[in-house]
Amino acid sequence: MNAKNKLLKLDKGQIFNLFFLGILLFLIYQLIKILSPFASPLLLSLMLTLTFYPIHLWIKKRISKNRNTSAFISTAVVIITAILPVILLGWLLFNETKNIYPKTHAWIARIPQMELSSISPKLSKLKPYINIDTREVISKNLQSIQQKIIQIGGKVLKNIIFIFVNFAVIILTLFFFFKEGDRWLTWIIEMAPMDNEHIQKIAHRLYIMILAIVKGFILTAAIQGLIAIIGYSIAGVPSPILMGVLTSIAALIPFGGTTLVWAPIAIIMFVASSKAVGIFLFFWGALVIGLTDNILRPIFIGKKTKLPILLLFLGLFGGLMVYGPIGMILGPLLISCLIVFLEIYRKEISLN
Repeated sequence: MNAKNKLLKLDKGQIFNLFFLGILLFLIYQLIKILSPFASPLLLSLMLTLTFYPIHLWIKKRISKNRNTSAFISTAVVIITAILPVILLGWLLFNETKNIYPKTHAWIARIPQMELSSISPKLSKLKPYINIDTREVISKNLQSIQQKIIQIGGKVLKNIIFIFVNFAVIILTLFFFFKEGDRWLTWIIEMAPMDNEHIQKIAHRLYIMILAIVKGFILTAAIQGLIAIIGYSIAGVPSPILMGVLTSIAALIPFGGTTLVWAPIAIIMFVASSKAVGIFLFFWGALVIGLTDNILRPIFIGKKTKLPILLLFLGLFGGLMVYGPIGMILGPLLISCLIVFLEIYRKEISLN
């Protein structure tokens, strides 16, 4: 009985701590609830800030030491070099997609249907069991892609006000992250109930991971997509922007990568257009697009991420499936955080 009474008896300090903790958790929950509609623009703004922060430090050192001025210039640099090109590409892609199906359908109609007997006389016996029209398969897939992009464009037009609000949130948070980011980070480190060594380790790992995702995967894939668009335009491939975007998406896949897109296009152009165009696309894809990945990705990622490519890939696409586009950043970050916390736990266990 005495033990139970002792457990039920709390002094004023303990009551205050419990009351304060309850109120704090309630306020944090309400704050998260308020900010949750802007989770994607806030995370995107944070990612852009960390990516461009070395440039911001250079601006602050060489151009203006005033916090407002340097933050304004850095924000303008991000808008011009990152945000506006994405908006322009989206607009061009939407315009191109409206006419993709009729153009591509007429182009695919020129592709001769391959007979199984032309490959091997023995395969002709399988003809009654295999009835695949390659032209129809390609046409249906392209029509499906066209419909999805047009649907996305329609949603953008319907939610134009909300999109402008998100854009304003990105711009404002970019400015204040550049201006006050270092102070906020110092405050968070001081308030966190962990050793500074552990906090510094977590912050450094997350920063390295964000740079690896943005530069090593997203930026490399974007550059490969841009190079692919140039090659497709030279070769006269229908809808070169769409094909370039698909090539950029395929660049995120570790097995096959951009080959999954440019190789079929090169084969189709070899058959439907001319052998010279097909050979040109093959060499453009293998030498120019492929070598870009081999050269840039090791430079951008380096050896600091300490995260296996497979886990990074699963984090990218797993996060995309669970959280949407922003999950491509959030997924690898969560995996990286888990690995860091496990390392800290193992270290503390070994010391104790």
